[in-house]
Amino acid sequence: MANSNPNSPPESSRIDVDFIMRALKSANVNALRLALYHQTKDPELLDIKVNQVPLRGGAFIGYVIGEEESDIIRARALTYLTSAPEPVAVPSREECNDYMQLFTGKVLTPSEQNYGYEELAFDPLVRSASWPQSRPASRLKGFKVKIIGAGVSGLAMAIQLDRLGIDYEIIERLNDIGGTWEINNYPDARVDISTFLYQFKFEQKYPWKHYFATQSELKDYLNYIVDKYDLRKRIRFGIEMQSARWDSEESHWSLTLRDRNGAACTEECNAVVTAVGLFNTPKLPNIKGIERFQGQMFHTTSWDHSYDYAGKRIAIIGTGSTGTQLMPRVAEAAGQLTVFQRTPNWITPTPGYRREVNEESRWLLSAMPGYWNWFVYSSYISELQVQSLQVIDREFEASGGVVNEKNESLAKALKAYIQHKMGDRNDLYEKLVPNYPPLARRLVVDNGFYDALLRDNVELVAGPVKEITESGVVDESGRHYDVDLIVLAAGFDVGKYLSPVEYRGRNDVTLDKFWGKDGARAYASITIPEFPNLFMMYGPNSMARAGGFHSWAEIVGRYIGDLIAHMIDKGSRSVEVLPEVFQAYNDQMDKESGELLWEAHGQNGYYTNDHGRSGTNMPWPMHDFYERVRKADTCNFKFEK
Repeated sequence: MANSNPNSPPESSRIDVDFIMRALKSANVNALRLALYHQTKDPELLDIKVNQVPLRGGAFIGYVIGEEESDIIRARALTYLTSAPEPVAVPSREECNDYMQLFTGKVLTPSEQNYGYEELAFDPLVRSASWPQSRPASRLKGFKVKIIGAGVSGLAMAIQLDRLGIDYEIIERLNDIGGTWEINNYPDARVDISTFLYQFKFEQKYPWKHYFATQSELKDYLNYIVDKYDLRKRIRFGIEMQSARWDSEESHWSLTLRDRNGAACTEECNAVVTAVGLFNTPKLPNIKGIERFQGQMFHTTSWDHSYDYAGKRIAIIGTGSTGTQLMPRVAEAAGQLTVFQRTPNWITPTPGYRREVNEESRWLLSAMPGYWNWFVYSSYISELQVQSLQVIDREFEASGGVVNEKNESLAKALKAYIQHKMGDRNDLYEKLVPNYPPLARRLVVDNGFYDALLRDNVELVAGPVKEITESGVVDESGRHYDVDLIVLAAGFDVGKYLSPVEYRGRNDVTLDKFWGKDGARAYASITIPEFPNLFMMYGPNSMARAGGFHSWAEIVGRYIGDLIAHMIDKGSRSVEVLPEVFQAYNDQMDKESGELLWEAHGQNGYYTNDHGRSGTNMPWPMHDFYERVRKADTCNFKFEK
């Protein structure tokens, strides 16, 4: 079993004082301070003030230590690292609570302490599911779970079931692991949040190459996880699930599967965990004449790497996260590039977006006890602040503002950024400024989009596409653009949860019927009444307002694992959320959603569904939702034998 780390830090024999000083110069000093304090208990480190520095017009806060104090911390860290002491034990739960408050200088709620402790991951198995009592070996015989999808969520769920000793199998329609990172391999594809937030906590000190990892690096990471935890033998590739029907008499699911050759079969299992994710159904734009185009055309999820687009006339339709990310790379090679923008997006500068993690920094993350944990924690603290920009301040809006003061501050800062980038090109500036507040749609990271718009071979066309002809694209005004290649960067149909599989629950009820009123709903984003033993990773309203995706995959996987373990422990054959619990939860969720900006300012982005309801995002503050799913609330379910 291959599980060696693919890009390990340098050996200690190569380390000298100059190397360590370079590492310390690039360190997150606040994270370094807490790691160093735990090892040395130097009281002076506790007295160092953490300054709150306004960022992006005051919309965000940076927790920064002054340069003089930073030099003190680096000097003492150098002394520690060159003396090679034996590391002390990891901090206790109580110590972590104290240290977390030192990081920001703020008093934390119990929920913030609970989540923060898990995020620090000094115990890498802190998010593991567990049995209510000892493992009931006799009841495990013949019990099997099918996981649908071998992306991040599916792998997280598989590892939870492995720890519990529950038999499972992963069904994957693609020919490899990775889910969204398997199909999204277009030019310059990479993650748009910190890599150190976008990783599992049970696997520590993986030596990332970039602070924002590329698609290939993310695939390498997932392959590393699969091989280290010996999951590949559990995955069946090239198998697509077409339907699933609950058999009430036998208390199991009957699945219709089809392989890559078209051969179909039926298989049974006790429980289904669907981990297909939000971004699994490519969205093809409904444009008149799209089928008539005689040139090359493909969706970004089906990038044709055999097609050489250098020097070609290219059209990119769509300027969301994907379209803006790939556009600069395409512009470099294109003869002429026309970018069709139906709706402008708020695009934010992200310092260090292409920055590599150098050898010195990787060494420090591995060598300094506790530094990796606090460095990762710093990414979580930075991202957490986005929640305050999402809540509508009724008084502020009544006085003429939009959403709230911080949100408006961010809008002003982003407008200034666009103006700075566009210079005297007011024609472009007017096209690029959205007419809705930031975060009503997903913020887009600037991967060089604004700079590329100023190239001589790039033209931005604002407004919807009217038509596609045999030879090109027609804009709203009727102007025709001759092109050789059309890139469809229209994103995904995120409203089609669990698509295209047809699920039939008790009394043959279908999900389409159950969700027919106003779109997909679930209890805690995980499960629904009338569909026993069916659990969803990344289900309806599961996109948390903050926190790393992998962290939530671990948390939801723990909840599902605990629920299945409780069912088996009780000797039950099925578990199903109570209808009244489901309804009360969704009533509360709708009420909470009314306090946020998505439905009021959604602008038909994927944050709202076809019914105008927020069907993607979790309305509760992150820590509140975390408390709802930190432990399986078995009292809200019925168990049948």
